[in-house]
Amino acid sequence: MRTAASWLAHLRAGGTTPWAAYDGGEAVAAPVETEVGAQQLEVLRRLNELGRVSPALADRVIRADLSGRGHGLLRLAGDESATARRFGTPPVDPAGLPYVELIRPLLTLLAEDVARAGAPSAPVARTPRRRAVPYRLAGDPLLAAAAHTDLIRHGRPDGGDGTVTYVVARDLPTMLADAWTWRSLTDRAPEWEDWLAMLERTGRLPEELDLVRQARDAGEDVRVVLDPTLLPGALGIEEVAAPVTLGADAAELARLVTTVVGLHAGDGTPDLMVRGFAPRLARTPGPPLAVPERSWAWVDAQARLLHAALCAASYDVLGDPDLVLAPAAPASGRSPQEHAVLDLALRTLLEGA
Repeated sequence: MRTAASWLAHLRAGGTTPWAAYDGGEAVAAPVETEVGAQQLEVLRRLNELGRVSPALADRVIRADLSGRGHGLLRLAGDESATARRFGTPPVDPAGLPYVELIRPLLTLLAEDVARAGAPSAPVARTPRRRAVPYRLAGDPLLAAAAHTDLIRHGRPDGGDGTVTYVVARDLPTMLADAWTWRSLTDRAPEWEDWLAMLERTGRLPEELDLVRQARDAGEDVRVVLDPTLLPGALGIEEVAAPVTLGADAAELARLVTTVVGLHAGDGTPDLMVRGFAPRLARTPGPPLAVPERSWAWVDAQARLLHAALCAASYDVLGDPDLVLAPAAPASGRSPQEHAVLDLALRTLLEGA
């Protein structure tokens, strides 16, 4: 008999047969968990296709909350044990479910994993070998965060009397990707292309990427660092750790998970995402995030304006101002793609388990 209960038993045993091709198998008494939705069942099937799913993970998948959907479970079309209903959502073939339905249970499960794992311990500050000039970091948020973590490790907390502000930067397309990735890890961010379109409509760069304004607001003692390789020497250390680099799909998955983690962790979300989840995602290779062609002309124009403003200002600049300009053509890379984000979510959940 072709029922949700028998298909669930098939999936629990590691089966991968799609619902439309499933012919029933042995009769199975209908347990309470047959009320599980088509979304969770299809997610479990796809996990089985990728590798061995433990019984514990299978239990979590079939009971996963559908973040953002309320209590509406989608029924299986052709379930011979189901009672016909006159109202509600029509039954579905789970193989045809849209991305938004399949990603929901995965976001819930990944967010639970992130909250449960916590963030690694903060670096322990070593005693500095010599007195150093106090500093503050601004500009590109990924560069600044990586440098700040390293400086703490070297016994160099920021702030203090006589602080020198270092505004760190690189080419504008990369800084835009960095700024959006940072927002995706720490706050509620719109989709990548929607965010760029919003910036274009307002005609403004994000505040942290307006390098001249950052320098002006910092006060008198400012260094604008356009070549990140020059930052360690300016700060008096041997090297600065590279920032976490997320591919396009990983950054989008982080953006989606951040929203759900916030329900568990509240104000602790940025720490969990930046120091906990981001390094895990960074281990997965993928195409880098890139400005799409339709936004390239605006980004190029903004880069030229930023270049002109830096050249006209009197700040101490480390590196060639040309380094903020956009390359002659869009870099290799792309915007996030739904099918790739879904695949990454499945693999990340399975590897974490």
